[in-house]
Amino acid sequence: MDVLLNVNNQSNGRDKLARLVQYASRLVWHQLQKNHANKYSIERIKGLENNLSSFRKVLRLGRCIDISYAALNTIHIQDPFLRISLTVSKIAHALFLYADHIVWLTRSGFLKTDSDKWNRTANKFWLLSITANLARDVYEILQVLELNRTTLLKPSELLRGPVNSFDFNVCIKHLYAIIYCHKDIFIDTIKNSCDIFIPLTALGLTKLNPSAIGALGTVSSLAALITIVKPITKLVPA
Repeated sequence: MDVLLNVNNQSNGRDKLARLVQYASRLVWHQLQKNHANKYSIERIKGLENNLSSFRKVLRLGRCIDISYAALNTIHIQDPFLRISLTVSKIAHALFLYADHIVWLTRSGFLKTDSDKWNRTANKFWLLSITANLARDVYEILQVLELNRTTLLKPSELLRGPVNSFDFNVCIKHLYAIIYCHKDIFIDTIKNSCDIFIPLTALGLTKLNPSAIGALGTVSSLAALITIVKPITKLVPA
């Protein structure tokens, strides 16, 4: 209960909770639709998804300014790859939020613009941001593998027995040990790997059904919530 209150007290935490229910709702209504369930129930769940989407857009109003300021900090990171990837990610995310603000203001009747065009623009910037984050994740993974190269068993040591059979259990144990010691990288990679298919599908570059998008969004939202509940699992610098 205390954990839930802690998450709810943070604006970002409320956004992630709403996002979790939003994408879970998409998964549920599409599964009900496939099974020819009651249309009224399907429409109610679709309405919940749309309301949560609008709620999140309101929560994010003005955050593009905060993230733009955050980009001023990332340009001072010493590691050149992290500096570039994180700065690009922040700038792209800020532009995504700005375009998303325009979409909400247009659909709410405050502006008269092409909301579909702005929505597509928002998804392009979101895709760029996630791509930069994934590039950072790959870089971090390579760094970890390099640091653990001397402690991991050599390939020849994984071959046991008279016929040099591959010791799968030993390999799994080493992999688990690396993941356990670097949960922050593992969680961030899972989150970004799931998220990237959402703008890709919105832009028509991949063709995933609502159930798949709902499942991916739910997993990435859970991963994001874990980093809020347990800050030690958050990949830094961020």
